Amino acid sequence: DLEVAFKGIFDSTSGLVSKEAMKKWDEIISLFADGMLGEDEFERIWEQTAKKPGSNDEIDIEGFLSFNVALDDLFVFDDDELEEDGKGEVEKESSDEASADDAAANVSPVVATDVEMSPKEIFDSICDDDFLVGMDELQRWGELQEMLDDEELLPIELQNMIAETPKAPGTNDKLNESGFTVLYYAINDLFEEDDGNDSDASDTVAVATPDTTSTQIQDDDSLKEELLDYIATLSRDPDLLPCGLDSTEREQERLLDIVADLEEQRSNMVIKRGGDIQPEDLTGDWDLIFTTSSTMKFNQGLSGLGGSFPNGKFGGVVQKLQASKWTSDIEYKERIEVLAGASFDVTVTGDWKLKGTVNLFTGEPTTVMAIEPDKVKYGPTSTRADHWKTLGPLNLLDITYLDDDLRVMRGNTAVNTIFIFR
Repeated sequence: DLEVAFKGIFDSTSGLVSKEAMKKWDEIISLFADGMLGEDEFERIWEQTAKKPGSNDEIDIEGFLSFNVALDDLFVFDDDELEEDGKGEVEKESSDEASADDAAANVSPVVATDVEMSPKEIFDSICDDDFLVGMDELQRWGELQEMLDDEELLPIELQNMIAETPKAPGTNDKLNESGFTVLYYAINDLFEEDDGNDSDASDTVAVATPDTTSTQIQDDDSLKEELLDYIATLSRDPDLLPCGLDSTEREQERLLDIVADLEEQRSNMVIKRGGDIQPEDLTGDWDLIFTTSSTMKFNQGLSGLGGSFPNGKFGGVVQKLQASKWTSDIEYKERIEVLAGASFDVTVTGDWKLKGTVNLFTGEPTTVMAIEPDKVKYGPTSTRADHWKTLGPLNLLDITYLDDDLRVMRGNTAVNTIFIFR
């Protein structure tokens, strides 16, 4: 368990881990001894790992987990690489076929049109080596070419759609995955509009999207319902802490899989707007319904008072976002339930703002919510929020999914740390 490992090497005074302490971790020592990790690789991962602000090149629990994610990635191999060892003599005996394959390699294959594929699958199949799509790559999209050949979509219509689609940073004619998804649904919407006016539109939609637009919307709703039902299932035991703080690793993995699918759906405002989220899209009261944050699990809540207060227990937290032309205020209201005592609220106030940026892991445009806590109040006590390190995981998060009543946010440097608000 990584949390146990962290506690075994961290400095008990600062609660942080230094580079020297990390090198003395049994896991790292073993990897060095077995020749599976080089000094240069260790240094590179350490340099790329976010340090605790204000520390002397040290990391907190979130940084420790991020370091381990990067460490694990060193030992992840593509299926193609794993299959190389099993090919052996078969490839040697098929040299003539290989030569023919080499000759055909210069011809870009067209993506099949009779197989149901998501926008992500299509993008992955046609993108170039830089994970971008331009006009040349779009020629490999079989469905699109069928629509153009059958004059269901005119070249000028396609060009206009591409012109209006956000381009990848640093280019003026290429789409990244987010931009391609915007284009994909723009084409779908063209046929959706025809559906109400043309009795033959259903045939057109079948060419444009294998499963039709109405089915896609239904899939969006069913995925969201699946996520909410699963969270409700995990929250039924009254003896467990709310917001998933007592969830198991396996339960978190399943939830992360559902969230990853939901993030790709057309109901996601982040995709529809090319990552351009505005403050007015977020204002209101949001209940935290689930998180995988190891810091919140470790502290048994947002402030940590639930686990440290006598007979206290974390009872949930509400995030209230307000925005005007001049100010953007945030307030957390954390409930601390006290057995056979007076329950109370912990109130955290501060400022928040949105910043357009590029995701460090995907390279996709994203909107980051940056929060600057100011005060923490409970009972007669009022202190400066910068003394509360427990608030750190929520201070810089990527918005990865948003609709009218559901928001998913991921850690800016630890993508498996998610916060789901409703």
